[in-house]
Amino acid sequence: MSACCSCNDIFQYETNKIIRIQSMNYGTIKWIFHVIIFSYISFALISDKRYQQKEPLISSVHTKVKGTAEVKMEILENGIKKMVSTVFDTADYTFPLQGNSFLVMTNFLKTEGQQQGFCPEFPTRRTLCSNDWGCKKGWMDPQSKGIQTGRCIEYKGKQKTCEVSAWCPIEAVEEAPRPALLNGAENFTVLIKNNIDFPGHNYTTRNILPDINITCTFHKTQNPQCPIFRLGDIFQQTGDNFSDVAIQGGIMGIEIHWDCNLDSWFHHCRPKYSFRRLDDKNTTTESLYPGYNFRYAKYYKENNVEKRTLIKVFGIRFDILVFGTGGKFDIIQLVVYIGSTLSYFGLATLFIDFLINTYSSKCCRSHIYPCFKCCEYCAVNEYYYKKKCETIVEPKPTLKYVSFVDEAHIRMVDQQLLRRRLQDVEGEEVPILYHPGKDMSSSTSVCKN
Repeated sequence: MSACCSCNDIFQYETNKIIRIQSMNYGTIKWIFHVIIFSYISFALISDKRYQQKEPLISSVHTKVKGTAEVKMEILENGIKKMVSTVFDTADYTFPLQGNSFLVMTNFLKTEGQQQGFCPEFPTRRTLCSNDWGCKKGWMDPQSKGIQTGRCIEYKGKQKTCEVSAWCPIEAVEEAPRPALLNGAENFTVLIKNNIDFPGHNYTTRNILPDINITCTFHKTQNPQCPIFRLGDIFQQTGDNFSDVAIQGGIMGIEIHWDCNLDSWFHHCRPKYSFRRLDDKNTTTESLYPGYNFRYAKYYKENNVEKRTLIKVFGIRFDILVFGTGGKFDIIQLVVYIGSTLSYFGLATLFIDFLINTYSSKCCRSHIYPCFKCCEYCAVNEYYYKKKCETIVEPKPTLKYVSFVDEAHIRMVDQQLLRRRLQDVEGEEVPILYHPGKDMSSSTSVCKN
């Protein structure tokens, strides 16, 4: 835009000059581009709901696990091995966790009758010793179960370990029982109550529908809206075997996805459930820290002496992951989307200009057109290019125009003409217009700019 020099310059409007090319080929290319772009814009507008104002949800989750399992354990009583059965209910195998998670115990190891005292450490590479010199008084190893007293005492038979001050007897390093003690936990069910809110749209709902059957069980196709899940079915959805995971534990993710359309003419807001294994599936001996486990203790007093039962729990932690958005029609979003996509129609102009500029180059005229007969029709691009583009040369003191009697054109020479004849100078040919009644048979002339 030119600078404002007077009041008249203020009331001016500038626009681009347009060249309209009557060409079947280029017209077809233009409309193909426009149809493809319009189809994409319309599809994205409807499928992605680009006319809506989107908002992430705020969520809260509450779970209830139900089920009963019979646990059969082998115990040693008066030197005789004996099989006993114990019934576990919800209070025995569930543990409160922080956040949207719950834990179900599937296997465990017990160390009963522990009390504070002095006893030999469980034999490992770090605790084995042959005399007191191998033990250091007051030493606390992070892998140890107590504080060393500096004595090397007998553990079992001729095997000796360092004595420690700890809860005795020391917990033995054992493998998790196979099969899992609570293998029947796959029949447990969990009720998931999920409340969501979209504060910007003033909309609140939950995953429990008013007409839900309280005795239902989730099924991916037959009952996809049921909020009650069988634990074994969850693992079937991910292709895992519950009995194998129950031995050493694991972590399972329950994903709840909300994609809510809050428009009154097409209201839809229902959750979609999916499941994902979150821990390392490699639970073989090659895995460094397989499964999921932790320890807790039950304390009691016997003959006025405080004792405890240490339990190493192997379990499956279920993490409930809730995500999604809610959208509602918004005129501003629609205008912004339409405005941002209008520039896509310029791709047709950009592509056609590229073809015209490419096929009108000197390289095409001298190399491509003579060799490839199929490209001869592209020579018309040179005519389009001349109509489309106007070359303006900056005035220079060395620019000269030379004409000869026997030539129907003039020559534009942009070079110094020192010690050379004009007849030997090569310049760019510039056609001249013929005016009737005007004598064109003039002599050689030179015009210097």
